[in-house]
Amino acid sequence: MIAAAYERGPDHWTARILFTAAVLVVFGLIVLAARRAWKRRVAAHADLLPLPTGTVTDGIPESSGLYVGTTQAGEWQARVYAGDLANRAAATLHTGPEGVLIERDGAEPIFIPAESITGARLDAGLANKVVGGAGLLVVTWEQNGYALDTGFRADHRLDNATHLREIEKVLLENAS
Repeated sequence: MIAAAYERGPDHWTARILFTAAVLVVFGLIVLAARRAWKRRVAAHADLLPLPTGTVTDGIPESSGLYVGTTQAGEWQARVYAGDLANRAAATLHTGPEGVLIERDGAEPIFIPAESITGARLDAGLANKVVGGAGLLVVTWEQNGYALDTGFRADHRLDNATHLREIEKVLLENAS
């Protein structure tokens, strides 16, 4: 009787192998689809490059903080993947009559010429980064026919409002 308790039914190795193979094939198809979608997203923004270059010589004192990212204007989660625009980094923000310059650690600087800026605001989130209140400075600008939002979070929250006022001043000067 004890021997009967330890008897096993027939092993179904063939079924197990087929099931494992099917799971691996499905996983491979998911990875392939994700890779194709990623490449399509990168290619969709390829004509944004090259980005403008320049410097900001006058204006208000710089602010240290975090470059949050760049998205399609009005779509706070639609991150732009052209070049290294999608890469968050510690950064320094310069604002002046020439425009906005974001010098990022480990990445190319982003210069937004004054004539490309279409608006600016304080916001709570951008590029999947959400902060309390209006903790982000978001600059709306145009590049090669694309409307973009670029976000910066200053280490000192009051710096955001100072830079916003400077950008609004630049917008008023360019409008006249």
